[in-house]
Amino acid sequence: MRWEKERFTVISRVRETLRRWPMFSPGDLVVAAVSGGADSLVLLDVLVQLAGELGIELRVLHVDHGVRPESGEDAAWVEEASARYGLPCSVRKVTVSGGGASPEEALRDARYAAFESELEATGAARLATGHSADDRVETLLLRLLTGTGPRGMGSIPPSRPPFVRPLIRVWRSEIEAYSLFLPMAPRVDPTNLNTSIPRNRVRHRLIPLLEEEYNPAVRRVLLAEAEMLASLADVVDVLASEAAVEVVSATSRGEEIAVEAMRSRPLAVRREVIAASLRRLGVEPDFDLVEDIRIKLLEIEGSSRLDLSPGLSARRVYDRLIMGPTPRMGPLPETPIPGDGVFSLPEAGLRLEVSTRRRGSEDPREAANDPCLAWLDADRLVFPLLARGIRPGDRFHPLGAPGRRKLQDFLVDAKVPREDRARVVVLESSGEIAWVVGMRIDERFKVGDGTRQIAALKAERLGGSAGEGPWSSGRDAGRR
Repeated sequence: MRWEKERFTVISRVRETLRRWPMFSPGDLVVAAVSGGADSLVLLDVLVQLAGELGIELRVLHVDHGVRPESGEDAAWVEEASARYGLPCSVRKVTVSGGGASPEEALRDARYAAFESELEATGAARLATGHSADDRVETLLLRLLTGTGPRGMGSIPPSRPPFVRPLIRVWRSEIEAYSLFLPMAPRVDPTNLNTSIPRNRVRHRLIPLLEEEYNPAVRRVLLAEAEMLASLADVVDVLASEAAVEVVSATSRGEEIAVEAMRSRPLAVRREVIAASLRRLGVEPDFDLVEDIRIKLLEIEGSSRLDLSPGLSARRVYDRLIMGPTPRMGPLPETPIPGDGVFSLPEAGLRLEVSTRRRGSEDPREAANDPCLAWLDADRLVFPLLARGIRPGDRFHPLGAPGRRKLQDFLVDAKVPREDRARVVVLESSGEIAWVVGMRIDERFKVGDGTRQIAALKAERLGGSAGEGPWSSGRDAGRR
């Protein structure tokens, strides 16, 4: 097929782009997002010209934002253009709400929500948009001015399935030249001339200034920079993903990062791992926040905390950097344990089971292998027992230790984080600690040769996860 020079230039560039970034596979159903402007209409025409050699099937989607009086006319025009190409067309009307975002961000969010709905409804493999090389340059400048991370510096990616941009290396001037040969004249959106919109100021003021005062080829330079930065961001993404597998774990406390293992990673990787964890928590990872966490919590020894948002914090707990819900530090309520039975301690997240029985031939060391079990000399216990949190001045005689010691010192030596100490439960008998739950029993209550009755105690996390709790951070958990 012979094309006019202007059309041949664009179609050849698109072919080159598709070789560089494979966007389609034979048999794909592809949705072309068409607003009615020159970019999207040229995209549609190019895809129609190449559909046969690519082996793809096409349909059209128009998103009606309803923000301009003529939006209904735009939708009808796109339906007519689709009919000329013999393609099915969907029109999706969306409601745009601010929700704290800028008007442009709100429009984009609504548009991409409509894209997702169309992909799901049609089963299409790809959705193509009309973003051009100029769009990529403008986005890079906007992100440089407002701040962004490594991925943002790459600007608009050519392909991030299911979304693809076949015109991403075609300049707007080339698109406008191509549009003169379309079967229908493109629609003109007057808001594209409104310089109160940041993107339009970059397009109509900043870039012409840079071309006139600094470099006539600044667009091509910036496009090359965007492509180079995107490739570097790909490397950082891969390294950060590999690092996250080794150093990041999701726990009931949130995202936990192993400090020493993290410190050995390159700086860019450390930043990206922290940023990715923040994004999973729903926190915007701006540069200053990421650096605060990295410098104050990851690089510096000691324990500290930074508030991320109401109810969320980042904190250093020994050799772990934890980002997640801010722990409650209030005292635990007291719960009487009158005798055998199952008792719920919801504030501590525990369930305590107590059963007494005559001693048989069992070896009390059998309980030592499970941190949530303890066997005590029932004859030495005075019921009701009292389950409570730790108190200032608490002392006990740890099993196997030479004498009594402060509970606080015991927990510090066991490396129980400060935030977890508020959830440590002790079982008290007549004013004396008989068991630091999940960690150590008191020497005075151990099962001995003269024990006639055993009190078998079992602690279980509410929700059925046995053996997890504040004691899981301790180093003495196996000793009874």
